[in-house]
Amino acid sequence: MKHRDVNRLFAALLFLLSGAVYLMTMAPTLSFWDCGEFIATARTLGVPHPPGAPLFLLAGRVISMIPFFGDIGARVNLLSVLSSAATVMMAYLVTVRFIILYRKTDPDSWNPVEKLSAYGGAAVGALVLAFSDSFWFNAVETEVYAASTFFTALVVWLLLRWYEEEPQSGNERWLLVAMYVIGLSIGVHLLSLLAVFAVAMVYYYRKYDVTPKSFIIMMIAASALFLLIYVGVIKGLPFLLERFSWWGGIMMLAAMIYAITYAHRKRHVLMHTVSMSLLLLVIGYTSYAMIYVRAKAGPPINENNPSTAEAFFSYLNREQYGDLPLWPRRWSSEPLHQYFYRQYSSDADYFLRYQLGQMYMRYFGWQFIGRAHAGTGAPVDWSQLWGLPFLLGIGGAVVQMRRDWKMGSVVLALFVLTGAALVVYLNQTEPQPRERDYSYVGSFFAFALWIGIGAERLLMEVRRFFSSDAVQQKAAMFLLAMVVLLVDGRMLMANYFTHDRSGNYVPWDWAWNMLQSCDHDAIMFTNGDNDTFPLWYLQEVEGIRTDVRVVNLSLANTGWYLDQLKNTSPRGARPIRFGLDDSELRQISYVAIDPVEVQLKTGAEKVRLTEEYKAAGIAPPAAPQDSLQWVITPTVNFRGQGFIRPQDVAVYEIVMNNFGSRPIYFALTVGRDNLLGLEGFLQLEGLAYRLVPMHAPEGSPLVSLPRLYTTLCETFRYRNLNNAEVFIDETAARLSSNYKPLFSRLALGLAEAPDDEISVRTAEGERRTIQRKELALSVLEQSGERLPLERYGLDPEFAASEVYLYVSLGEKQKAYPYISYLKKLAATTTMQADPALYYALALSLREVGQLDASQKILEQLLRDGDTLQAGQERYQNEEK
Repeated sequence: MKHRDVNRLFAALLFLLSGAVYLMTMAPTLSFWDCGEFIATARTLGVPHPPGAPLFLLAGRVISMIPFFGDIGARVNLLSVLSSAATVMMAYLVTVRFIILYRKTDPDSWNPVEKLSAYGGAAVGALVLAFSDSFWFNAVETEVYAASTFFTALVVWLLLRWYEEEPQSGNERWLLVAMYVIGLSIGVHLLSLLAVFAVAMVYYYRKYDVTPKSFIIMMIAASALFLLIYVGVIKGLPFLLERFSWWGGIMMLAAMIYAITYAHRKRHVLMHTVSMSLLLLVIGYTSYAMIYVRAKAGPPINENNPSTAEAFFSYLNREQYGDLPLWPRRWSSEPLHQYFYRQYSSDADYFLRYQLGQMYMRYFGWQFIGRAHAGTGAPVDWSQLWGLPFLLGIGGAVVQMRRDWKMGSVVLALFVLTGAALVVYLNQTEPQPRERDYSYVGSFFAFALWIGIGAERLLMEVRRFFSSDAVQQKAAMFLLAMVVLLVDGRMLMANYFTHDRSGNYVPWDWAWNMLQSCDHDAIMFTNGDNDTFPLWYLQEVEGIRTDVRVVNLSLANTGWYLDQLKNTSPRGARPIRFGLDDSELRQISYVAIDPVEVQLKTGAEKVRLTEEYKAAGIAPPAAPQDSLQWVITPTVNFRGQGFIRPQDVAVYEIVMNNFGSRPIYFALTVGRDNLLGLEGFLQLEGLAYRLVPMHAPEGSPLVSLPRLYTTLCETFRYRNLNNAEVFIDETAARLSSNYKPLFSRLALGLAEAPDDEISVRTAEGERRTIQRKELALSVLEQSGERLPLERYGLDPEFAASEVYLYVSLGEKQKAYPYISYLKKLAATTTMQADPALYYALALSLREVGQLDASQKILEQLLRDGDTLQAGQERYQNEEK
């Protein structure tokens, strides 16, 4: 077979193989973080967070309409599957072209060993990319990074096509297509823009003699081209639109057309190529018109509302996030960040140890050395992949630099610019809310190219040991099989389980459970991405509980969002009443205050609450009040003056103008500093606290036993949380760990309730009267079955409560697993480091009659200088 046919066959097989693996491990619905937002905005053609991803959303909208799967989220996930499989294919094709370039021979003249090493080596590198940690993670969920990496790979392939065809007639079409692809990629993610430097380098190496002077000029020109695109086009076009309306765009277009025609008349090839490239890039960039047009239409999700030229300019420039300085590295003034900054002696130390070491080199090691298990404290684990991909990549980099340093430097530039240089630009703070490895997949793609070249060189080495062509061929085939098995096979085996999301429904169920925690027509305050975006998905895509109005407290710091809450009705949800007019909301800012006492009449809410407890046949945990009285204290202090944030003003306005007419909830994940002093009036009813006209007794939170039972035991969904064959990722496991304490609180409340019976409502709305102790035991059993202790753990305080409950309910034997769990925790720490844990263990041992062991721990606590009260107080402070 001809090289062209064999090459295409290998490429197609790699696309199908990687695509099949991704399809088998793809998330069956939405995932956490931005995925829910992207799916919802793709389905509804909404406006996501700045700077948006219009081309990605358009593609997502199209694929969401094709009934591949019943779940819309799964359909849009397929976009990442296809993008990633195509990137694997492109990695193979690019590696083969690099091999052709440094061999300098016609591929059709290669002998069997040369063919096997080229195609096999490139396939090894492509599969390493396919099964690497971060690339695989991006491939099975709806995020922009899979598509962004595909565009980067496609640009590199187009450059090599041009490099091989130049100076044949019409060769410029490959460069022009590459620039158009970069323009399109801007509508997915800006990372692909870094490929501009590769374009400049490849053009330079083909057209000019390499000298120190010309190389410096090329680097300056490449930087100028990047700035021209980033500042002149990406930021400049919105600026012109803001200043001169549509005439600004017409002016830029006219200037480009004039440059093209002038270069054509003067036969200036370079000028013509550059000006035509910029025009095509701008045409690709025009996908952003979708953001402006859809914002004008007022979709349900319309972040920043970029419906005016000024707002659109602000949106594209990500002004709401501010500008990150390149220096100093420790730039944030937030107390939490300042606390972590103190670990480093200087900005340079912070950059090298945290930003470069922890936030890039560790991620790099995950891909090609092995990812260490959580809790080990090690950055990487050499036993996972044995470092073989890493060693092949280092070898491949050396080989390419020796045999074709020009193309080697292109790969090196791509590797550095999408890796270490990106670390410099991002200047991330410590701690980050999540791992950021997905940002550096472009760098990992470049290294995978070197792995393919390293594998090719390794396979070619068999010629040195055998003289017979037939023996060489067999030896190369055997060695290729071993490399595939030990490198690609090992990566597939090591990473498959932790990247298989096929049974992970936690994000969907988490959102369902949050919405079902609320009464009809409720207002629910949420805190971040994971308790907001999944809810948006269920409401906007699946049409579930659209009556609940979700108020994200982070977005509540912005005037445009509060304006939308007041004046829009997405999916029929009622607008929220505010005492401020539209102009005041849009200009909302920090307000200087001193501590102030606030009073709010409860109105009909007191009557509703009383009737609810009466229907349940139990007494309320506290006496319903005629009014709420609490103190608002500053949440921010600056130069001795206290302020409340815009989000605090929003909470105050919403509570004061809607309480009594609509249920108001705070999500379980909302921190105490965001509650505006209302924590004493919050009643636990599921994954949310309801604002009620009762004040919690000292040291005893308000819990609605009937409602908490209905949500936890009758309504909530816990699909596959107890299935050991389904991998639950760190984010999903962390959020799911919130369920077990809820079960413990419910069981404890039922066991200690003064009433013998309690009336509970089933998911179907029917009421059942059950003995409270029987119900408490049932709750404990459900907790153990749905959320295995060994998988989700439990705070020591709650574990001790479970022991107490089982003993008091006559099921002493069932308490021992919790004691074993506490002993296991105690084995990993000291009494001085965590006296509250040992105190919980001592109480648990006493409950089951092991008095001597309990007394020994208590005496040790006293000897160490921690009284029982101090141990309890320390634990309570840690909990807060």
